[in-house]
Amino acid sequence: MASGASLGLLGNRSVMDTPFNQTSYTSKLIQDQQARTIGDVLMNDPSVRVVTPPGNGVDGLYIRGFYYDSGDYALNGLYGIAPQYSSSANFVERVEVLKGPNALLNGMPPSGAVGGSVNIVSKRALDVDLTQLTATYASKSQFGTNLDVSRRYGENREWGVRFNGGYANGNTAFDRQNGEFGNAVLGLDFRNDRVRWSADIGYQTNELKPPLRYINLSPALPGVPAAPKPGTNYEVPWAKWTPKDTFATTRAEVDLTDSTTVYGAFGYHHSTNDFIYPSPNVFNSAGDWSALAFKGRDVFDTATAETGVRTTFDTGPLNHLVTVNYSVVGQNYTSNGLAGTSGGALAPITGNIYTGSNAPMPDFTYPVQAITNRTTLSSVGVADTISLWDKRVQFTVGARRQNTSTDILDAINSDNTGNVSKAVWSPAYAVVVKPIENVSLYANYIEGLEAARVVTDPFYSNLGTVIPPAQTKQVETGVKVDMGRLTATLSAFEIKRPNTIDVAAVGGGAPSLRLDGEQRNRGMEFYVFGEIAPTLRVLGGVTLIDGIQTKTEDGLNDGKKAPGVATVNVNLGGEWDTPFVRGLTFSGRVIYTSAEYVNAPNTLLLPDWTRVDLGARYTFTSPWNKKPIIVRANVQNVFNKGYWTAYNNVTSLGAPRTYLVSTTFNF
Repeated sequence: MASGASLGLLGNRSVMDTPFNQTSYTSKLIQDQQARTIGDVLMNDPSVRVVTPPGNGVDGLYIRGFYYDSGDYALNGLYGIAPQYSSSANFVERVEVLKGPNALLNGMPPSGAVGGSVNIVSKRALDVDLTQLTATYASKSQFGTNLDVSRRYGENREWGVRFNGGYANGNTAFDRQNGEFGNAVLGLDFRNDRVRWSADIGYQTNELKPPLRYINLSPALPGVPAAPKPGTNYEVPWAKWTPKDTFATTRAEVDLTDSTTVYGAFGYHHSTNDFIYPSPNVFNSAGDWSALAFKGRDVFDTATAETGVRTTFDTGPLNHLVTVNYSVVGQNYTSNGLAGTSGGALAPITGNIYTGSNAPMPDFTYPVQAITNRTTLSSVGVADTISLWDKRVQFTVGARRQNTSTDILDAINSDNTGNVSKAVWSPAYAVVVKPIENVSLYANYIEGLEAARVVTDPFYSNLGTVIPPAQTKQVETGVKVDMGRLTATLSAFEIKRPNTIDVAAVGGGAPSLRLDGEQRNRGMEFYVFGEIAPTLRVLGGVTLIDGIQTKTEDGLNDGKKAPGVATVNVNLGGEWDTPFVRGLTFSGRVIYTSAEYVNAPNTLLLPDWTRVDLGARYTFTSPWNKKPIIVRANVQNVFNKGYWTAYNNVTSLGAPRTYLVSTTFNF
């Protein structure tokens, strides 16, 4: 774990000076746990629930009980630039997770996440030269390799170059599924006493055949069918998921004086995804499903920029850190899709979640989607952090003026064409008080804003409908204790957000997606990380969330649990350096999620589940170059527990037992 992270508008802050709940996972954790994606990294956080398995192709999350789309990951502080559906972890130095809405700090993400934010920080060249090759294996037969090369040049080693690349191919832990992945990311940087500059350019491709798509459960079901045997792939054999991402960022900071810094950043991201799949609609307790198959292409073009200034000065006993920031995100999204037909008529595919489907591929001739969505999010943020008594008391006050504009062109449903715009103020207040040196008490009020969006999933009957903008509000208080090698945090929060739910069709048929009432999440989080002893480390905690629906239409669902929100979430991991074999470390992790509802009426309840992961690594010295070699072995879901996860009113099958083995060589 890192001892600090970026707070966007407010700059870098240590954990004890941050008036929010934030965690930062490092590249060492990523390597030691053999994390393949950012979702794997976030499996460590009790406030986060990764709700899509690796075989799905999407890193979908819940943070504090609210869905967080992988398209909202930030890369080096810029929204919309990270790979759209799932980001590899091999080029990442830190994964920073900020809990709760954060419009003042980071502006508005393009997909509208409000439960928190995820910022990916890419690797930079080290002070010591590095050439590292890692051979990898993942069950059932995925073999791959990762390369990490770092160099610094110049009289004072001011120029840096870092390259990370990876490739893997073979059968995954899911039945009948092949996955091929490749990426390459080049990072450059320059640093001297006054100037810091960095740039990244990267490419990532991922191909899953067939992908494990989510499942829709009929509201008429008497209960949720039992989860299939772990590793079951219920998809048709001809389904595919093939996203490709190209991205680039650059950032510069200049210290004009010892107290004033100006900065600017720019990023561009192009993403395409060609897909074919049905998303199963389960209609009986036997697990039978029926669905239309869709063939389509999604394209995202995103450009993001920000600029700002930070300056510090004193007024009497008060120290001020004043920051001003302007940011803009422009995203063009096009989606074109055809539905499967037979003999010119729509032709549903049938199957079973326990036995799969061998239905033949239909013709794709019926147009169901032709959407162009242009979104512009711009904002100006201003904040002042006032400190006194050697920063024992810090008060932050700020606001961000946010403008959101969405232009929708729906070539099939022309009545859904038009422009939706909104401009709002998003204020925030926060305070940190340190009664003693190693204890921080904090509190905050902060808001989030979601841009208008278009219903793009063909599963919904109101495909192409515009969901209007919505504001989210949070109050939070907490305490942090730094015990030297061990840090613990305790926080309590309440978040209120306009709710988006599935509304069942009268007389059956596909549901519609719309705003209905409000979701209110109240919760408590306890988190601990660090060393209990020189050979024993812990990481994890407990999150309790009471997620309730309020202000629903005609009070129909008032007081009912919010879909996808588990009351109890526990993550507890540890590492032990053995005394009997030098260089041998054992590790373990337990993840528990309590029961949660899939739907707003609370008629479909997913059972609770517990997953156990175990691992070991052994470090020894190479006999030929005297550099370390590290062998790692991990088993995820040791007891092969079959379980469901819920998100956005649908369900997904958890990952089966998975073996991961790697060997890292240093040259």
